[in-house]
This record gives sequence, structure tokens and C-alpha cells, in this order.
Amino acid sequence: MAVILDAPLSEEARADPVFMAGHRAATADVALLREQLGVLADALTEPAEQPVHRPAPPAPVHPPRRRLLPLALRTVGAAAAGALVVGAGWLVVQVGRGAADIGASRSVDDSAAADEKEAASGAAADSPLGDPGYLACEARLVVEGEVTDVERVPGSTQERVTLRVTRSYKPEQQAAPEVDFVMERDMDPLLAEGDHVLVGLAQGSASPDVWAVGAADIAAERSAIARAAGRTDGVTCE
Repeated sequence: MAVILDAPLSEEARADPVFMAGHRAATADVALLREQLGVLADALTEPAEQPVHRPAPPAPVHPPRRRLLPLALRTVGAAAAGALVVGAGWLVVQVGRGAADIGASRSVDDSAAADEKEAASGAAADSPLGDPGYLACEARLVVEGEVTDVERVPGSTQERVTLRVTRSYKPEQQAAPEVDFVMERDMDPLLAEGDHVLVGLAQGSASPDVWAVGAADIAAERSAIARAAGRTDGVTCE
């Protein structure tokens, strides 16, 4: 309203950088809208082109009414009537920002989906879980689930992780609803309560050989397991 009414600004307002930034943006929006409304009014008031090789229509009994829309638009464009300018200017700015936000959001979503698809299709090719021999013979436990607790092991540099199992790959039917394993505290990635994790532990080992955190890495390990599982029938364990 200060921009539309060209009202003087108080010293307090001039000292507020946030207000002045908004005031400058509003001034630019209103100036642009005034210019565009003027262009629109000029375009609508230009005489229409006469059709070529067509007879002129018969004269009406009563003279035609004058078109009011271009006159109204010209008046608005010249005077920048307060409510119309403010409302339309806000709408133009918000629609532009909204389109940019939607475009950015779609770009991020598409990029994330592409990364996950790429990880699931080709990544983790060197994972032990992609080896039929490891999966059939060496692994004693391959499960996926939610980390419910992480606590330090007294007198050591390790942490004990408790995992609530939501899916078991080996054995296919996991009897215990929870499993525990230990990890060094300087391992990467570190596990924290609430993480969704896929882990693989070898025979006789209390620490995982493989652990994946996050949708993309877990999808890659699932893909590796699926490839290896189809080739375990001919594997002979010593």
C-alpha cells in the first residue's frame, strides 16, 4: 500500500532492512505491472484488421455500443488503480515463484529417483552380498530393519547395536524379532537410533561385513542379494 499510494516512509521503516527490501521489490512489481497493463490496453484498443475480399456487413438499425473493456484497461494502466494493481502484482509474483518452486522440487525428485535407480541397477556390484558363495556359505545372517538402540561397550572402542528385524534374507525365516551386533565407533557410516539398515554378518563374527544405510544404498544391496540368490543352487560349501 505504501508503494501504491506513494506514501512517505517513516524513519523507523527506512531503518528496517527487511521492510526496505520488500518495498523495493513491491516498487519493481508495480512498475512492471503498470507497463504491462498499458501494453495490454493499447493492444485491445487497436482497430481490428478488416477481412480481405469480404463484403461489408449491413449497417445496424441502432449504432453499436462502445466497447468498455479497453477503456477500463487503459484507465487502470494509466492510473494503476490500487486494489487491482496490488492484487494482480501479487498474483504475478506468486505464480512465478510457485512455478519456480515446483520446477525445482520436480528436478530434485527426479534426480533422487534417478540416483536410486542407478544404485539399485548397478551399484554394490563389488558387495560380498553379490557373491553367491558368500551368501550361501559364509554369511550366517543377512537382515534389514530399524535400529532401536546404540550403546557403548564398556572398556572397548565398540558400540552394541540393536536392530528390530523387518525383513530377513538369511535365514529366510528369522525367528528372533531383534538381533544385536557390535561395531567400532569410528566406522563409516555410523549407525544411530532410528536408522533403517541392511546388514550382513559372516559365520562366527559379531560385527557385520556389510552394512547399508539409506534408501539408495539399501536398494543397491537388495539388488546384489537378488542377483546372488539366483546362483546359489550350484554352490558347494566346504
